[in-house]
Amino acid sequence: MADDNLDVLLRTTDNRTMSLEQSKKFTNTKRKINGICKALSLNTQKYDPQKTVENIASYISSSNKLDRILYSEISNYVYSLEMSERGIFATNLEKLLLYSLDDNNGVNDDCKKMIVKIYDHFQLALHQIENVNNIFANSIEDAKENLQKQIKGVEKEYISILGIFAAIVLAFVGGITFSTSVLQNISAVSVFRLLLVVDFLAFVLINVIYILVKFIFTINEKNTKLFNIKALNIACLVIAMIIVLSWILNANQIPDFISQFLPWSK
Repeated sequence: MADDNLDVLLRTTDNRTMSLEQSKKFTNTKRKINGICKALSLNTQKYDPQKTVENIASYISSSNKLDRILYSEISNYVYSLEMSERGIFATNLEKLLLYSLDDNNGVNDDCKKMIVKIYDHFQLALHQIENVNNIFANSIEDAKENLQKQIKGVEKEYISILGIFAAIVLAFVGGITFSTSVLQNISAVSVFRLLLVVDFLAFVLINVIYILVKFIFTINEKNTKLFNIKALNIACLVIAMIIVLSWILNANQIPDFISQFLPWSK
């Protein structure tokens, strides 16, 4: 239904459809607007506002034109300019506006109205470009932040995996080495010295594993409560003190001393 209505709007008296590009008024208006825009892009030192006023006056007096300005052509032309070229365009357009508003230059009212409209639309196009650039810049910043967060997340995951693997390896290898060392030297040294070394190694191993696991939770920004390392350290310290005290008091000779007073040991 909508396509049929569009065909009716574009249909000529001889029942043939025509495109905008085939309209002489549209083509001539488009060419004139582009010519004015190109004149405003000339080097500022070479730009003569009088010539642009003459072109505008010629356009207004022409019968082969549309009744309205093709603002879309101005927008498309401005959007295609580089930043430095837009600066030249703005300078020349301002010079043209000041020239037309000076009564001594004898610019007619129709030309003044058209120049003001071109100036106003150019300012609107500049604001649109600035808004688009701001949106684009903000989008880039947001994309950078999201990408950095994703990279940090991946790095944390890798570190966590490696840390967990290292903790497991350290726990198993350290435990096996620790047990093997104790069993091999159980009869070679004093029992107190052996127990003291065992206690010290247990203290070191427990704290190393705790620090490694704590580091993994910290980089992942988690507050999960781990095992009570303070209680374990106190236990290791108490055991060490008992061993040292027993060593000083020769506690290993207590069974022999007690057996002297037992009747069944005589």
